[in-house]
Amino acid sequence: MKRFALLSSCVFLSLSAFVLPAGGAEDKPVSYKAAHSYQPDHPFSVGMKQLAAMVSEKTGGKFIITEYPSGQLGSEKDLADSLVNGIVEMAIIGPGEIGKRYKPVLIFDGPFIFRDFAHAEKVLSGDIGKELWGGLEKSTGIKALSTLYYGTRYVTSKKPIRTPEDMKGMKLRAPDQPLSVANAKAMGANPTPMALSEVYLALQQNVVDGQENPIPTIYTQKFYEVQSHINLTGHVLQLTPLFISKSKFDALSPAFQKALMDSTAAVAPKINAAVAAAEKNWLSEMQSKGMQVVQPDVDSFRKATQPVIKQFEGQWGVGLYERIQAVK
Repeated sequence: MKRFALLSSCVFLSLSAFVLPAGGAEDKPVSYKAAHSYQPDHPFSVGMKQLAAMVSEKTGGKFIITEYPSGQLGSEKDLADSLVNGIVEMAIIGPGEIGKRYKPVLIFDGPFIFRDFAHAEKVLSGDIGKELWGGLEKSTGIKALSTLYYGTRYVTSKKPIRTPEDMKGMKLRAPDQPLSVANAKAMGANPTPMALSEVYLALQQNVVDGQENPIPTIYTQKFYEVQSHINLTGHVLQLTPLFISKSKFDALSPAFQKALMDSTAAVAPKINAAVAAAEKNWLSEMQSKGMQVVQPDVDSFRKATQPVIKQFEGQWGVGLYERIQAVK
């Protein structure tokens, strides 16, 4: 799992070689909220609890991070608004939502952008990653603490899906983000945007026929209870950042900043490794519960979604896709 560690550290600020004293007498107690949409047993939620515990330990209990999972503080759109306005200090938010505020990061939700996780890791650790997260911070006041591996997105359904032809007329839940909607349309479906917290009931009541997400989300949301097939389309290898309001980060003492950055550097690789393990283990478990695994014609989905690249390149920047593909 060593390859997961590099991605987690590549977006961090350079830290001093000397350890600053954390939680000294000069530091006033701080309490920050950290919110996301995922269930408490999702690796993201487990990792955030670990992060909060580590920060508290490093600061002698003076820097408290309280996690709010399961969309308790709202949808990703709500969290992005709250982050910008300083209502929520920290949040895990997908690039599709953040991309509404700084369009170049939309590319991370594009179809078949990355060949595999190693490719994504190299992109994020190089000039492209630095440019994108640096530009986001300057433009919006939202700072990326780390980029987490969310997983590879697959389509679940009530019938086998082997080609885009099989998705024609299918009502597919998609995140309420332009690029996600475009991906669904390109694959042949009729996209129905809705918040993650609404999806289980929508599937159960046949409001939608299917949805698409990585395995850890499919499992922790229990979509296998209301869907019979998981189709390994792999149309998006998704990275989801942990953000903090830059003004809130800047308001921390140097010792508290270091405690947060060091803790994130330690915990993020564990989250990434847990997601990778969950993709394998939970897929097997869902099979044991009766879900059928379908190996579709991935090339047909890659071909069908290529027009999305041209459709959105004017937003994320002409030539950015080609630069990413050129990274070896």
